[in-house]
Amino acid sequence: RFLARELEDLLDEARRDVASFLGADAAGLAFVPNATTGVSAVLGSLRFKPGDELLTTDHEYNATLNALRLTAERDGATVVRAAVPFPIRDPSDAIDAILANVTPRTRFAMISHVTSSTALVLPIAAIVRELDRRGIDTLVDGAHAPGMVPVDLDAIGAAFWTGNGHKWLCGPKGAAMLHVRSDWRHRVRPLVTSHG
Repeated sequence: RFLARELEDLLDEARRDVASFLGADAAGLAFVPNATTGVSAVLGSLRFKPGDELLTTDHEYNATLNALRLTAERDGATVVRAAVPFPIRDPSDAIDAILANVTPRTRFAMISHVTSSTALVLPIAAIVRELDRRGIDTLVDGAHAPGMVPVDLDAIGAAFWTGNGHKWLCGPKGAAMLHVRSDWRHRVRPLVTSHG
């Protein structure tokens, strides 16, 4: 009874609660096992052209860098890693370092909200806004953000955002979420196709 009749409604209720906590539209939120799975779902759904550049930083999580590299290899694109100074004197240092690596070939960016290796809280809303002004969609790896820093996904405005619930929210392993902005929802597909 639980699996066949109750679970879907309970998941919908939980999705609405989590979306409210994150300042997001529940229709764009999906539960995933972890943020790395969210990153892989997005990258697996996108296609790039040879010569396209995929921008990231030198503070990113190794698993997500591996997924980005694999995507670049699959499509003939290039991964460009912006060197963000550490420690930084001002949040604008991170913005400047990232934007300095934008070229006419930059098609996509994957940037952490809070970096895993150095615990920098990046000015993600400003980074997303500046990249968006240049026509570059951003995937935000927010693995460490929920419960650690305020998160308002509508205000951040990223095309894609993924975060974990098993860190600062003290949820169990396997509790994570992926949010996809409304203009991208028709193109992003789960890694596994099943009943739902």
